[in-house]
Amino acid sequence: MNKQILLMSLAACTNSATSSNPTKDDVRAEGKADSGRDWCQQLGWYGDGVCDDFCVKQDPDCATDDRAPELNAPTDVLGSKITMSDALAQAERTGPVIEAKFEPDDSGNLSLSTYPVGKPLAVYPTDNILQELAGDPTQTPWAPSLEQFHDFEHLATSTRDLTLRELSAVSIADAVNEVGEDGAIVYWAVPTIQENRAGYGVWALYNATKKHPYGAYTFVDGGGSSRRQTLDLGTGPGAGATDPRTPELNGDPTIVRTSQIKMSDALRQMLAKYPAVVEAKFEIGDDSKLSLSIYTTGSPATLDAKRNTFFELAGDPTQATYAPTESKFDVPDEEHVTKAARDLTLVQTQTMELLGAVEKAESLISGGIVYWAIPTIRGTRAGYGVYILAPDGTSHYYFLS
Repeated sequence: MNKQILLMSLAACTNSATSSNPTKDDVRAEGKADSGRDWCQQLGWYGDGVCDDFCVKQDPDCATDDRAPELNAPTDVLGSKITMSDALAQAERTGPVIEAKFEPDDSGNLSLSTYPVGKPLAVYPTDNILQELAGDPTQTPWAPSLEQFHDFEHLATSTRDLTLRELSAVSIADAVNEVGEDGAIVYWAVPTIQENRAGYGVWALYNATKKHPYGAYTFVDGGGSSRRQTLDLGTGPGAGATDPRTPELNGDPTIVRTSQIKMSDALRQMLAKYPAVVEAKFEIGDDSKLSLSIYTTGSPATLDAKRNTFFELAGDPTQATYAPTESKFDVPDEEHVTKAARDLTLVQTQTMELLGAVEKAESLISGGIVYWAIPTIRGTRAGYGVYILAPDGTSHYYFLS
C-alpha cells in the first residue's frame, strides 16, 4: 500500500469513528434513565468549559458547591425501609425541609438526614432555627433525632439551602417526586445553583431491579422568577420586604453628605484587595459617628459560603482617606455568619455584582448618594435593595435585579 492510499484509509477510519459518536443533542434526547452509558466520560465533556446538564454525573462546569453523595455505593439506599418522599412528609411535621440525603452515619451505617428549619421559610436565617433531623432508615418506623446547628460549616450550608429554597417556586419534595416519578430511587436532594438559577441537585438510583443499577444526577430548576428590572418602591421595600435589615442612621440619612468617599469608590478600593463584596452600608457606629461598612469575602464569589470566609471592613468615611479596619466573621457570631452566607448566596444567583447595582443606582438620581446596598429577595427574585439620598433630602428605595 503506498503512502497516499494509507493516509486515505486512516482518514476514512477516523471519520467513521467520529460519525459514530453522538452529539450533545443526541445524548440530551436519549435521557439518563435509558441506559446509564456515560457519554460525557467517554467523549471528554466533563470539565470542557460548558455546563452539560445531561451528563450521568454532575458536570464540574455546572457545580457551584462541593457537595456529593457520601454512600459507598448508590445501591446502599436499597437497605432503607422508607422512601425519601415518605421521610420528607414525616420531617415536614417538624418544619419546612430544605435538604435531604441518605448517607453513612458516624459509625458507617446507613442514615437518612433531613434538614427542617424550625420556623417558616420566610423567616430570615439569623432568626430561624437551622437543624438536622436524622435517623436509621433500616428500622420501622423511622425515628429520627433532632440536632440544632451552631458550627460554621452547617450554619453556612443551611443558610445557603434556606436562601435557595426561598428563590424556588417548587419544594424539595416536588423535586424528589419529579425525579422519582419513573421508578428512580432518590437518595440525595440538596438546593444548589446552576448557571445563576436556584434549584435542586438530585441523585437517584436507576434500574434498581436489574443487574447493573447506576446513580445519576439531575438538576431540577426551582422555577423562580428570572425577571430583570429596576423597581422604584418609594421610601422602602414595604410589604414585600424579605429581611429585617433597615438603615441605621438614627433616622437622618442626610449625615452621609459628610462622607468624603462615594460608596462605589469605596467598593472599588476594597475590590483591589478582596475578591468580592456582598454588602455595603453607611451606618452609625458604636462611637455614634458615621461609619462605612463593606462586607467582603476571602475567596471569589463563585465559592460557596461553606468554603468561603467573610469580613467586615468598617471605617470613618469623613476622613480624607478611607482606611477601614478588618474584622472576620466566625462562630460564635452566628448572626453575622448567617447574614454573610445569605448575601453571598444571593450574589451567586445574579449576573449583576454589588458594585454594578450601586453604580446603576447612582445614575438613577442626579446628585444622589447611595447609602445602603444589600442583596435581598423579592418574591422568588434575587436582587439588591438600594437606598439613595436625593439632593432635596428625600430617600428613595430601589430593588435592582
